[in-house]
Amino acid sequence: MGSEDRGCCDKCAKCFIMVINIVIILIGGAILAAGLYWQLSDTGFYKEIFNHDIFNIPIVSIAVGALLLLVGLCGFFGACCEVLFLLKVYMGFLILIMLVEIILAVGCVAMKSEVEAYATNTTYEFIGYYGDETKDEEDLIEKTIDAIQENFECCGVTGPDDWPNYNPTRYNVGNKRTVPASCCKDPDLAGCNDDPISTNDNIYKSGCKISMMNFVENNLLYVGIIAGVIVILQISILVMTSKLRTTLEDESYENF
Repeated sequence: MGSEDRGCCDKCAKCFIMVINIVIILIGGAILAAGLYWQLSDTGFYKEIFNHDIFNIPIVSIAVGALLLLVGLCGFFGACCEVLFLLKVYMGFLILIMLVEIILAVGCVAMKSEVEAYATNTTYEFIGYYGDETKDEEDLIEKTIDAIQENFECCGVTGPDDWPNYNPTRYNVGNKRTVPASCCKDPDLAGCNDDPISTNDNIYKSGCKISMMNFVENNLLYVGIIAGVIVILQISILVMTSKLRTTLEDESYENF
């Protein structure tokens, strides 16, 4: 039996694998390019924020991007050229990725407090870098924090006092404790972020940590649906690849 004698199911499986892996190749290439850019960039923001001794984001991005690129190439050429070895390697990668995802999910749940503490401390660092051109040359920190505070209607990590406490050079000058305009309910109002921030009714009083955690909790259903779709997609890819591999093995036995 040759490829022209295959049923619709086999042909669909081959096309499905090829299309999915084109997407994986594009995503892997984009992540790899971003990682290389961050690693090679001389911009202070990338060096200060991304390059950590324990968790170096550019290196992790390069590794993840290269792995996705390798997986995508194995899957695409394995299906397109019908190479059994590449398909077997591809299936091995898929199983390994699914196991890593399970380990990471369990690890995040088990180390929830550590992950939360790391995120909190990193955000305090960002507050300290806010408005500092030597640390935030491209204003990415400032724009990101402003967008979060405006969209989640919050101020600081735990409250408005975080700003004068963690960025005193800008927000605790002459004992005058202020906050960025993005903490204001009406930023166009003159003096909306003036001292005293504790009694200023135009400033959001809730911290962004609580606001974002509430947002996640309120949207757990959607998070679960997205996670479920990803799992179903991965299983579907594995089943389709297994189907194509079995077909190719049967054909090789018949031809032999």
